[in-house]
Amino acid sequence: MAKKILIIGAGMAGLSAGIHACRNGYDVEIYEQHDLPGGLCTAWKRKGYTIDGCIHWLVGTRPGSQFNRLWREVCAIEDLEIIDHDIFMSIENRGGKVLHIYSDLDRLEEHLINHSPADELAIKSITGAARVVAKGSFPLEKPTELYKFWDVPLMLFSMMPMLKVMGRLSRVSIKEYLEQIEDPFLKEALSLVMPSGYSMISLISTLASLHSKDAGFPKGGSLVFARLLENRFFELGGKLNYQCGVEEILIEDNRAVGLLLKDGSKVYGDIIISAADLHSTIYGMLNSRYRTAKIDESFAHLPVYSSVQVSLGVNSELSGEAENVVVELDSPITLGHEHNRYLYLTNFSFDPTLAPAGKAVLRATLFSSYEHWAASADNKERYREKKEKLAELVISEVEKRFPAVKDQVEVVDVATPITYSRYTGVWKGSYMAWIVPPEVGRFKIPKELPGLNNFYQVGQWVEPPAGLPGSMLTGRHVIQIICSRDRKTFQI
Repeated sequence: MAKKILIIGAGMAGLSAGIHACRNGYDVEIYEQHDLPGGLCTAWKRKGYTIDGCIHWLVGTRPGSQFNRLWREVCAIEDLEIIDHDIFMSIENRGGKVLHIYSDLDRLEEHLINHSPADELAIKSITGAARVVAKGSFPLEKPTELYKFWDVPLMLFSMMPMLKVMGRLSRVSIKEYLEQIEDPFLKEALSLVMPSGYSMISLISTLASLHSKDAGFPKGGSLVFARLLENRFFELGGKLNYQCGVEEILIEDNRAVGLLLKDGSKVYGDIIISAADLHSTIYGMLNSRYRTAKIDESFAHLPVYSSVQVSLGVNSELSGEAENVVVELDSPITLGHEHNRYLYLTNFSFDPTLAPAGKAVLRATLFSSYEHWAASADNKERYREKKEKLAELVISEVEKRFPAVKDQVEVVDVATPITYSRYTGVWKGSYMAWIVPPEVGRFKIPKELPGLNNFYQVGQWVEPPAGLPGSMLTGRHVIQIICSRDRKTFQI
């Protein structure tokens, strides 16, 4: 009789674990508190417009790439149309200067050097490192928990071309690295491509993926993509229980044996996997038992990135306008301790499925502390007023950059860190887990907790910053570990 695996959460990690578990002969049920798959990888409808809440770019969209092969194990990504941008991002300052982050590294290098010849060496150092990473691959298919003594030298050999780059850049933040740039606008523009507290290798890896056309946007957006994994799970015979939140993980003699659902019912299984938010899992469903010092310290001291998203449904054709642009504001917008001098704008006209014909969705993103919104979350009127005030500010800025939008806004949707926390249970509305400073170095939260048997945890918090590909990979890895324990050959 097949072992029963109960999985908490139908996000990328939970669905991935469920798919691989089904394929390897386990009896699998997923319990999801919401009525949709995807977790943070989601979207919602507003008067005919689709408001996308997640994907900016997805690593693994190029056929034959390493992550593309891994995605194909869990979904029919090959059935999606992938949209690749020639210009990944344009940065515009108030003085009228514009810098384009071209996806093609040769074009990017030429453009940046033309802007600042004095920074040629630094620019070529960045693009050169990205070219090296673009040609390499990481040893992803096998979890480190299953490494044998000979796997380490084999891994080092396979990564030889990238080791020098990684050794030089993994312990340096983007902000620190860019201090060598002389041109002020170039320095600022490059720091806006992704959060400057991240390791420089994160920026290099992103540029490498763009250059390889391996970081496109799946047409239809986040929820369409999540549905692909849901479909694969169903095809393999998995059972997905929607609107079934989990209250507690049942434990007997230090073994996870089942789940207490929020409706008071209990379900039992041989193995429990939590793909839910780590904070909710450890301090809620496990009642703070089995937590580790590393988990406590990380939640106590490491910051997280959270943001607010203002989406507009506009009765205007914007297909000829910039698609991803970062504009400098006349006056900063302060949200808690975050002072936004620039506004990130995405014009989704490149994906006509997200809006009615002749119309478009515009998304504005700003960094925002969770605490700024939590302070008024219990007062519905005050919370609503704060969202409306921010929306008015954003609309006025959008109209400056896209004059065709003026008086054409039909839908306004504001998603705050509170929104994401309420919707998915994610701690402080964080979309990428903790910000791990480069000096701390990359770390993992163990998939198993000391003293607790038959329990595993997966998702973005396990290997930060995981993103969608990393979360998916943790689901694969945990089933590989379970198969190894059961003396089964892992099937893909």
